[in-house]
Amino acid sequence: MQNRQGNYEKTILIISSLLAIGVAVFLILESQGFEESLILPQGFSKNDLNTPASQKVVDATETMKKKYSWLSPVRNGKAVPLNKSVLLVMKGGNLYDLLLPEPMLRPPMPNIFLTGDQTKNPPEAQLPNIFSPNVGQLDADKDGFSNLEEFNAKTDPRDAGSMPPYTDKLFLIKRISHDYILLLKGGSDGTFQIQRLVPTRASVFKPMNEEFGFDKNTLRFKILSNRKETAETKFGPKEIYILKVLDMSTQKEFEMVEGKEVNLADYEAEFEFRWKKRQVIPGVKEGGTFQLPGLGKSYYILKLEENKAIIAPLGADGKPTKETIEIKQG
Repeated sequence: MQNRQGNYEKTILIISSLLAIGVAVFLILESQGFEESLILPQGFSKNDLNTPASQKVVDATETMKKKYSWLSPVRNGKAVPLNKSVLLVMKGGNLYDLLLPEPMLRPPMPNIFLTGDQTKNPPEAQLPNIFSPNVGQLDADKDGFSNLEEFNAKTDPRDAGSMPPYTDKLFLIKRISHDYILLLKGGSDGTFQIQRLVPTRASVFKPMNEEFGFDKNTLRFKILSNRKETAETKFGPKEIYILKVLDMSTQKEFEMVEGKEVNLADYEAEFEFRWKKRQVIPGVKEGGTFQLPGLGKSYYILKLEENKAIIAPLGADGKPTKETIEIKQG
């Protein structure tokens, strides 16, 4: 029994010794590793670095070597301080100072029209999109008129209540002619032969001061007077009649010369109103009235020519005012 107990103790002692030796070896190895971790990595000499090959580095180096001369803009003979904001624009390789009148960035509109007049009270705001090449065709205040149209009319493109007249947007598209052609063939004993050639052919023989027409139940004309004159013809000198005739439909007088056509055409105008959208105004006769679509403004056509119309606004009494407006073809 004592022998077994002694063997057991020896075994315990051996195992303990082995564990102690193992711990000692582990501690020695750990101490060596910690020491090595304190060693700093060795640096490289600058001579060991590769030369940068990037072209960007080369370009940057060259840029840094350049010398720049900063010049102040000059106004009224004085240099503007570099710490003051200046509105400069590069266009076509040229520099434009928008606070100076010349050169103009968007002619015919002056620079101050674009940037706003700062001397006014309150100062004017800068127009939107002044750097856009088509700023003249833009409508800053959304009133239906472009910035350029407002400049030409001397109105304010920043104020929708300040705009050109609506008739600036009215154009004559074409003049429509309804021909009515008469011809004095001759006369004798105070009776005269008058023909209508257009729209349909017809002929009458009428004396002085008698009303007549060419359509059934229609009396349109009246011969007021007559005279004779000598005229040169291809057959030599000849006495011809000249009549003064009243057109009772218009209360206008006209002359008829024997052998020469007279056209008493009725004219109609076809207009187009181009305010915010295009709207056609068809079939308005000379001497008639029309309205601008959507606005209720009425006008009277005083005269229709081939490439223009002369109109007048209607007053509160419904009659044409003395103001006349020329509407061009376009």
